[in-house]
Amino acid sequence: MPRSKDSCHWSKAAERGTMNADKTNLKQVLRDECLPALARQAPYFSVAEVRDWLRQRNLTCSPALLREYLSTFMRGGVIHDAGRGWYSRIAEPCVLNAKPVARLAREMERSFPLLDFACWSTEQIRSYGHLLLARFAAFIHTERDAMSSVAERLRDSGYDIHMNPRGAAAREFAIRERTVVIRPKPTTQPHDGHLVTVEGLLVELFMEGRALRFMDEGEYFRMFDNLAGYSRISLARLLDYARERRPAGLELEQHIKAEFLKKSALVGSEGKP
Repeated sequence: MPRSKDSCHWSKAAERGTMNADKTNLKQVLRDECLPALARQAPYFSVAEVRDWLRQRNLTCSPALLREYLSTFMRGGVIHDAGRGWYSRIAEPCVLNAKPVARLAREMERSFPLLDFACWSTEQIRSYGHLLLARFAAFIHTERDAMSSVAERLRDSGYDIHMNPRGAAAREFAIRERTVVIRPKPTTQPHDGHLVTVEGLLVELFMEGRALRFMDEGEYFRMFDNLAGYSRISLARLLDYARERRPAGLELEQHIKAEFLKKSALVGSEGKP
């Protein structure tokens, strides 16, 4: 497979050789040694990992100065913002396709102009995995008191409605034509207007795939690797939200830290799938 532009950038930096830390200044060490090394290991790395890299080489840098240097490198395109305290070698941000939920969002806005809601669809991530789903489900997160009214309105419009399925209802869940699942809206769910952001979608999809049994975890994590490994997300936002969606969200956080950020160096050296 062809190598991605991002991996080529870091490979070229590595080919130039490492700098001798005692013959150059700290900023050069960061730019020419530290950041390329961390970027070769994984598509995302934290400021804590930068500090650890320096500490292991007996190099010190004040937190304020380190933030200044990293901000300078982001402005120069050396690294890219991945949320509070996280950075990425990936330049291109992930932009979800809004078309699968655009019509549903417009219908909700017309019917409930003052309602707080956010929606997403499994179809939005179809290009990042080898999904065997012949049909797709949309999800609406809204105020608990409004769920029945939303369900009734959308059912009258021809949607296949599943209102907060749990227990037996979750076990019997099946995706049909125009399937919509209605859930309570978490107060901290990441969203942009009435659309759940990619970070929120990845957390919700992990939870719903398990609860409603329409996607096994192996398929989910392959999709996650393809999406987050080749287009940039706010990893900080995703991890924050996953921690709040416990206990399942904590399992997602553990997988990202133990598997995705460790093994993806192998994936990152190749091109997009």
